[in-house]
This record gives sequence, C-alpha cells and structure tokens, in this order.
Amino acid sequence: MIGGITKGSSFSGCVEYALALKEKNKEARLLFSEGLMTDSPKDIIDGFECQRHLNSRVRHWCGHISLSYSPKDAERMSDEFMVKLALEYMDKMGIKNTQFIIARHLDKEHPHCHIVYNRVDNDGKCVSDSFEYYRNNEICDEMKKKYGLTFGENKDKVKVDRLKGRSKSRQEIYLAVQAAKRTAKDWTSFQRELAQKSISVRKKKFRRGTTEVEGLSYIKDGQKFKASQIDRDGRCSYNVICKALDRNMNRQSQPTSSSPQPMRQQPKQEPSAAAKIIEAGADMVEGLGNALGGIFQVGPAYDPEEEAFINEMKRRQKRKRGRSL
Repeated sequence: MIGGITKGSSFSGCVEYALALKEKNKEARLLFSEGLMTDSPKDIIDGFECQRHLNSRVRHWCGHISLSYSPKDAERMSDEFMVKLALEYMDKMGIKNTQFIIARHLDKEHPHCHIVYNRVDNDGKCVSDSFEYYRNNEICDEMKKKYGLTFGENKDKVKVDRLKGRSKSRQEIYLAVQAAKRTAKDWTSFQRELAQKSISVRKKKFRRGTTEVEGLSYIKDGQKFKASQIDRDGRCSYNVICKALDRNMNRQSQPTSSSPQPMRQQPKQEPSAAAKIIEAGADMVEGLGNALGGIFQVGPAYDPEEEAFINEMKRRQKRKRGRSL
C-alpha cells in the first residue's frame, strides 16, 4: 500500500483524470462518493466548485490521493475492500467532514484507486495538510501490518517509467546511488557518477562542535531529498556509503595472484613521474571544487524548509516556557 498525495486548483482536470474521461486506453469505475451528486461528471465538478467558494483563503482547494497496492494483493482487492481501506486511510489522515469521490482504475496490473476531495470542508474550514507526507507513510505502514498487505520487497525492481514527480526523482536517485556504491572508490568518484545522472549530493548535518558528518541530502531536477527520504532502511546514508567506498578500495588494493607470494622486503622507491602527475591532477581538481564551493562543502548547507521547521520548534518551546512561569 503506497499513498501518493498532490494538491491543485482544478477540480475539472482532477475529476476527469480520476474517472478516466479523456484517455481511451484507461478504464475507471466510481466506487464511492460523499456530499456530491454523481449523475454526471459535470455534477461532481460543480458540487466541488460550489463548496470551495466557502473559503477564499484556500489556494489549493483540490486534494488528490492515489492508493496503490501490490499485484500480490490483487485477489483480495474487491471494490468493497478497497473502499474500506480508502475510508479508513482518510479518517486517519484527518480528511473528514468534506466532499470526496473514490474511483478505481483498471488499466494497471497493480490495484489502485484515486481519491479526489475538497480541501474546503462542509463548514468552510481548510482540511489541514500539516506533515501530510510523513503521516501518509506512517499510516500506510500501519494499515499494511493491520491487514497483512504486501510490503515492498525490492525497490530495485520498481518500474521508473510508471512514476511521476517526486516519486520518480526519488527512485532515480535510489538506483543511481546503489549503482555508484558498487563501483566508486572514494567520494570524488561517487560524486562524479551521480553528477553524470544530474544528481548532486551535499553533506548537510554535522555533530555539534565537530566536522563529523551525520547526514546527506540529494538534489535532482530542483527537488531536494534527505537520505532517509530516499530509503528508510539507510541504504543511501552517509555511513553506509562510506563503508561501501572503503570496501571497494580494499577490494582493488588486494593482490590478484591466485598463489601466495613470499614476502620480500623491497627497497623504498620514489613515486614515478606518472604517479606524481596523477596525484597533482587530483589535488588540482579537489582544490578547484573547494574554491567553487562544490557539492561537498564543509559546513551545513542552507535548507529553507529545515530552518523554518527549527524556528517553529523554538517558538513552541518559548511558548511552553512562558506557560510554565
């Protein structure tokens, strides 16, 4: 079970997509509705539009959620069970007291449905979207455990061409990181391999009072992700990547001869001219990267969203202190 959340300001486009009205190769079935006349798609759209005018301050009044399930659960996914899961998901997400429709798409091998809802509720209040992406992940995991639904077993087999937006960028980053971990011997080569796929990396968190790195962030197509957002099992984390780079370096430095050779003390030799040139070139590239404020900056990168979150937490702490006095 995976939930994909988007918001917009066009009920007509979202309803037409959910009901597959303009795509010949898609088939959809309306399973459930609340607070709307469903005699025709136009009635549904007009009902949404009428209520959203109750609150002119809400800019993105059209809410859309796709709930997708594993093909392994297809036999269990009757229309009734799919509606039950969707209603429970909405209740846990706090999407209550508002208009919505649930439509099932029949064009993919994996069962999935689309929820279109009004973010202006029946009382003219805005349906909250605070931390909805984090709550979405937690609720999906909770419901998968509750109903024994299939958990994703192998992210490497996800079909990227079927993904869109942030989900597609996230999967592309994941695959690129796993490929780079298999071949890169140091951070420079790791960075270079990701850069070839238009992905940049930043060391973004440091332990207080030290330069010890705690976390990474990845950027692709203008979208920024923490390492934990790419893979919650830590396969894209700083420590795991460091271990992979060290392992690759040690593997290359091991002798390739099949039979053991006796240890002989070799006279110390000066580096060859070619080795000196290669080393000087590597130093020059590294120095140039530092001079240009490269991807691996020493110091925390500026993250507007994270800074806003930290400021909000500080404001709440001050309020609690004031109350305790």
